[in-house]
Amino acid sequence: MDMAQMAAVGLTGTLLAVTLRRENAQMALLVSVTTGVLLFLSLLSPLGELLGILQETAQKAGVSDGYFTIVLKVIGIAYLAQFGAQLCMDAGETAIAAKIELAGKILIMAVSAPVLVELLDVVLHLV
Repeated sequence: MDMAQMAAVGLTGTLLAVTLRRENAQMALLVSVTTGVLLFLSLLSPLGELLGILQETAQKAGVSDGYFTIVLKVIGIAYLAQFGAQLCMDAGETAIAAKIELAGKILIMAVSAPVLVELLDVVLHLV
């Protein structure tokens, strides 16, 4: 799906949600969430291609597979946390959205801990 089609799906979903919100708030929320999920799913193919290009480039540059995997996990966690939080905000659940964002930040720290530990080890050996 190209950008024009994605914009059309997004605008159509938005118009339907806004129209339905006056009559049936639950249906409007369902349309909004469904539109968001459809847009997210349409990005999986281009995302796969991008990951392949990045992995090939990292291999050519001699970047360790472990570090590359950590970077991809961090990016994935950030995007998923933002997507989940935005869905919750659309539903009016800002408290849950904040918890999703916090969980994302904590998971990013947990996943990146090996890199931080190795960085500290390098710094300690320099001193």
